[in-house]
Amino acid sequence: MPRTLRTALNTLAATLLLAAVTAQAQTTPAAESAPAAGAGTAPQAAATAATADADPDAHFKGKMGGTFGKNIIDVLPSAKRVAVPAFRLAFITNNAVTAQVRGSYLPGRDSSGARSSLHLALKGVDAAALQAITDKAYAQLLDQLRQSGREVVPVEEMKEFFGTVNPTESTAAKPYSKEQNGQTASIFAPTGMPLVFTHFDQWGDRGSFDLNNYRRLGEFSHKWNAAVIAPLVIVNFARMSSSGNTSGLTSRTAETGAELAMSVAGYNSYYARSEEFRNNVVMKGDEGSFNMAAPFASPMTFGTMKLLAQEDNSAVKGVVDIFGKLAGLANAGGAARSTARYEAETTNDAYSAAALDAVNRSSAMLAKWLRKYPAP
Repeated sequence: MPRTLRTALNTLAATLLLAAVTAQAQTTPAAESAPAAGAGTAPQAAATAATADADPDAHFKGKMGGTFGKNIIDVLPSAKRVAVPAFRLAFITNNAVTAQVRGSYLPGRDSSGARSSLHLALKGVDAAALQAITDKAYAQLLDQLRQSGREVVPVEEMKEFFGTVNPTESTAAKPYSKEQNGQTASIFAPTGMPLVFTHFDQWGDRGSFDLNNYRRLGEFSHKWNAAVIAPLVIVNFARMSSSGNTSGLTSRTAETGAELAMSVAGYNSYYARSEEFRNNVVMKGDEGSFNMAAPFASPMTFGTMKLLAQEDNSAVKGVVDIFGKLAGLANAGGAARSTARYEAETTNDAYSAAALDAVNRSSAMLAKWLRKYPAP
């Protein structure tokens, strides 16, 4: 389209819409909130009861790389003793999602595409509350493992291990944080336990060739005569949705959405049971990993969504497109664009109750998995 004609159409559209936009701004509140939700509470027993009828094999899967890809359920009975020297809770504090329709052209149809983005930030939870959740979740995990019939290595016996690993810098005032794939997470370890990552932890800070922490897990599995696990648990407060990245030949609109929903959205762990450890390698035993195959969701409500800002060019684009068609021009208004920013407003108590409920469900299911494949 000639630039002068596009400019004229945009000016005309803006003039026609000025009064309507001004009136809408006067009547639309600056922020919109979802209906209020109660905090509620849920004891550990409720999380255990919620897993009573579920099959743990539907929630956890694993392979043993050190035993030619053997399924982890084949080696779980060998783990009579279990140690958890590394436990990490990654709390998602920011979510962002986008959707895009790629521009396309066919005779008689011109599409400049579309793009939608939505940002949702957590508000009302401080680092002290997240640390307290981590401490309680770790204690409850160890309790669940004991109830599964396994002997659990006490934390007091792990001091030597803590002194040999390379911890990630993290303090109560400034916890470790990382951003990736449109999410930001604050990651905590239990009080008194260093925050430890290995080279295969996606949310960690270890390089591909930084193998010390990984090797120490195998070494101390042998020293403790125990299977070692190191769970990294992703706790997300929202469920995000997107229409994805599509072509203008098949789609016309890009759509994004979000709702508050507490869940364990990811669960990954290294697994090793070392019978012989030499040259920094598990020479004999079982070594591999397991991860979550289905999420653990809490039904507890814990906050509200508040709209902070929104931009949408659909109104102007619609008017320009109309005048463009009169001038024989397809898609004169250009690509559709929308952006929305929300806050999830909650409190320490409400968030903690829901987060612990979700994490305890994952711990209870892990313990049920061990009970399903008991040590003789």
